[in-house]
Amino acid sequence: MGLDTTISAKPREERGKNAARRLRASGQLPAIFYGQKDPSQALTLDYAEFKTAYTRSDGARSLFTLSIEGQAPQPVLLKDIQINPLSRRLAHLDLLKIDPGRPITVQVPLTLTGKAVGVEKGGQLQQGERDIKVSGLPEVIPAKIDVDVSALGLGQTMHLSQVKLPEGLSLERTVDLPVAVVAVPKGLKAEVEEAAKAPTAAGAPAKAGTPAKAAPVKAAPKAAKPVKRR
Repeated sequence: MGLDTTISAKPREERGKNAARRLRASGQLPAIFYGQKDPSQALTLDYAEFKTAYTRSDGARSLFTLSIEGQAPQPVLLKDIQINPLSRRLAHLDLLKIDPGRPITVQVPLTLTGKAVGVEKGGQLQQGERDIKVSGLPEVIPAKIDVDVSALGLGQTMHLSQVKLPEGLSLERTVDLPVAVVAVPKGLKAEVEEAAKAPTAAGAPAKAGTPAKAAPVKAAPKAAKPVKRR
């Protein structure tokens, strides 16, 4: 699959939710096509035809050759796809015009994998950033990036700069935001702090250099005086 797969489309004039709803009801799929500097163009695709091509592709971020009626075929990246949450049917497409030999910058979803060490000790795994901005050639842009969090301990955080990127991608960022953190629940935090403050056990040896105090010695009782006989 990829640029060898051609998807056909027709320009459309109508826009808006009502127009898109009518298209879906008639077996069509609304889409928007745009380039880095070119104005956007509203399109209509045959739902069944595209669904077949999409099923055989790598999913989101796949490459296709787009053939618009009356225009020359051109390479595109499936930048975004909307799915109806109830019917699970494809609802709308974003198609980005690309140059296969030039890098592009896109947002790619992040998926947390593995069980963090801190979770096994009672912590709670929380996800921060859910997307990452990367640059690379269109052919190496993945549908998602897996982030292994199995080494995260209690209270530890993983940031965007620590995400292992697939070969050929580079991170585009301005702020190193957190991706995942193993939070310590209040109850568990109290237990950890209490254990750290535990006093020295009774009966511990005295500090070096401090002599032990001797127990006081009671004086022996005085002997009774002899009684004189008359």
